[in-house]
Amino acid sequence: MIFFLSPELEEFRQKIRRFSETNLEKNAERWDENEEFPYDSLKALAEEGILSIGIPEQYGGSDPSKLKELIATEEIARVDPNTSIQMEIKSLYENTLLLFGSEGQKNTLKEIVTGKKIPAFAFTEPSGGTDISGIKSIAKKENDKYLITGSKNFITNALVADYFILFAKTSENFREKGFSAFFVKKNEKLKIGKKIRQTGIRGSAISSLHYENMPVDEKDMIGKEGQGVKIFSSVLERSRLILSAGSLGSMERLYEESLKFANNRKSLEAPLLNYQFIQYYLSEMLKDIEASRLLIYNAAMLMEKGLPFGLESTLAKLYVTEALVKNANNAVQIMGGYGYTKGTVVERLARDSHAATFGLGSSEAMRMLLTRYMKKN
Repeated sequence: MIFFLSPELEEFRQKIRRFSETNLEKNAERWDENEEFPYDSLKALAEEGILSIGIPEQYGGSDPSKLKELIATEEIARVDPNTSIQMEIKSLYENTLLLFGSEGQKNTLKEIVTGKKIPAFAFTEPSGGTDISGIKSIAKKENDKYLITGSKNFITNALVADYFILFAKTSENFREKGFSAFFVKKNEKLKIGKKIRQTGIRGSAISSLHYENMPVDEKDMIGKEGQGVKIFSSVLERSRLILSAGSLGSMERLYEESLKFANNRKSLEAPLLNYQFIQYYLSEMLKDIEASRLLIYNAAMLMEKGLPFGLESTLAKLYVTEALVKNANNAVQIMGGYGYTKGTVVERLARDSHAATFGLGSSEAMRMLLTRYMKKN
């Protein structure tokens, strides 16, 4: 329990935990084993009203609380990271439109919360990811339309998405003010590549996008021309907390599985938990879980109060995702061959964990961001 979270929020956590264990966990291995998009789980999230959390009522939401959105993501990831990724993509989409979108664009959220439409956030290109200056896609203005040419890579949900948020250059002159964001519906000029098969998070329907002179109406620009960097930075500050909450949920499950195994498995007639090196691994997990909770929810409280939280969000993303990878490796060590066997929770989470360290900005990029905050102070 986190002291500064209200009893109401802790009650909400237990509600989401019960829902996730009952409705989501049964399919977690299926999405991974079959590399299948979690349609059934997404439908369950919509029916339970979880997709509507974090969104104001006028756009189809049930509760605008970002704290509840984080808690829900944490609990979902504890049983199924493939489904929790959908909370991350929803967060990227909703934050972009709630912060910068037109009323028409915001109204598309009504279709997202019901699960009728699936979003994608198309930023990464074959030439690079976090570095926005590396974007090669270009949007040329012609009358009341933009013709966009280029490609994207490693786009989560690309194979199944109906709506895309896509970034492109709108000027060659200004490095930071030469980028813009667009709302794009699935169309015949938007070509989807082959499925990219990953080691982990195998149900995320990742692929590339290709487009040549794809027409997009002027009204479908998000925000103003040249606001791409501002949009990207503002949205990622928020959505990195969702990714971190998912990583925390996975770390909690690793700890639970490892502790159960260490209590039941014996060596020289004594439980593994009696041995000092196993105690070290488990105490590291517990330490990192509690530290991660405080980092994430402190940043979230700052965000809820309208205070600056970029530094705290960056710290949380860096610490929590690296702690997840470390503790996933340690969980495999505790379980030995059982932790390296297909079909076990620990084996699956160990594969899934690595994606968190480079999603929404690599650990190296997070350290560069932290250095910028240092220089400001």
